[in-house]
Amino acid sequence: MIQKIMAKKGEVESMPLRLLVVRASFSTLGGAERDLLQVMRGAANRWSIGLATLDFTADAEALLEGAPVQIYQPNTPHQWATGAFSELTAKASRDAEKAWGKLDIPWENYDAVHLTVCRGTLEILPHIPARISVHYHCLEPPRWLYEDVLHRRPNGELKRPLWITNLIFTRQRRRDKSFVRKLINRPMSAVSGNSIWIQRRIHEVYGLNMNEDKPNGEPPIRDASGRPLEATHVRHGIDFKHWPASPNAAEKKELAAVEHLPDDYIVTVGRISHVKGTWETLHSLTNTGLAMVQIGGGDAEDREDLIQEGKRIGVPVICMPRLSQPAMCGVIRGARAMVSHAYHEPFGLTPIEAMAVGTPALMVDEGGFNCTLSRVDSGRLLSRDDAAGWKNAYLDAKDPVLRQAWAKSGRAYVEEYFNVDVQIEALERMLLS
Repeated sequence: MIQKIMAKKGEVESMPLRLLVVRASFSTLGGAERDLLQVMRGAANRWSIGLATLDFTADAEALLEGAPVQIYQPNTPHQWATGAFSELTAKASRDAEKAWGKLDIPWENYDAVHLTVCRGTLEILPHIPARISVHYHCLEPPRWLYEDVLHRRPNGELKRPLWITNLIFTRQRRRDKSFVRKLINRPMSAVSGNSIWIQRRIHEVYGLNMNEDKPNGEPPIRDASGRPLEATHVRHGIDFKHWPASPNAAEKKELAAVEHLPDDYIVTVGRISHVKGTWETLHSLTNTGLAMVQIGGGDAEDREDLIQEGKRIGVPVICMPRLSQPAMCGVIRGARAMVSHAYHEPFGLTPIEAMAVGTPALMVDEGGFNCTLSRVDSGRLLSRDDAAGWKNAYLDAKDPVLRQAWAKSGRAYVEEYFNVDVQIEALERMLLS
């Protein structure tokens, strides 16, 4: 809570934090978007919240579940420029900066702004009054600008020569770094990742110092002008109302309506892509007798290629349509394991969600997975190329005694460290520093 001195009586009055959340687009409605909507739901009775966005969907609004959030958006969803020429000229970024300027945001109603990384989000920065503190939750430096993993087909083949890709995104990289520099030079600003891994990436990409011993949600050290001298981190959490320890009536009903669900399967969540390691997860199942259930969509061509590759190696592949929350919870609960071969996943909500419902998490030992899973015995962290280790882990996940032990320790771990209330309190410390 913010403490306000009342002008007439000199008394101290508690006022809610007046926070404007900013995310340019909710169109994909992936883990980052769901997490942000969850935070707003959970903090709605604690803060006075506004949401500024250029592209908000009916599905995203439904996930707010009626929380009292004032939404600022264009009359029609923003049209994002696409194509190689637009990428080369950074048109999407320039258009977003103009679009933010056209939104009628009553800045006098807010004390702080919470930005979450997304194409077009940082472009609101020039429009934010200097008196308002700004926190940038950089879940990852934009990977399409600084890494090649998003420029490969699901099987790992490059979509184009890397030198061409690097040339296309030159102007966008410059704009991204320029916005971050302006943010860092702004008094009472802060930049945080969502894991120690992303703290490192912020240091590598933007040159901001970091301290790996810094606790979750601890504000940065600042200079005499109040500018941040280091990056910090704020971990994600989950709302246990949506991830109950035992299946409820809604979950049972909606799971029964899910078609083509195999008897024995692993589940992987995320768009069919190289960055999510979808192809490698499929190949890890060769000769295991397990099917692969994929949740998260993907291009029709990529989906068909994945299914055909599964047929070639003898692994059934079921690509799920968009599922309701209860149905997704049920599909994950019924899996042998939650599996991911993602490349340097920034944080990884999926293993946290899996552990919450008692499903073992079998993850590649990279990136955020290493940061969040190395302290708990509730599955396995495995080397990407350890084929024997993956097959043994699939067998271990079937053992009822070991599975029960993993479920017990996993749920307790998530409740302690990844409860949405822990996330809200950490974020509040950052915003009020």
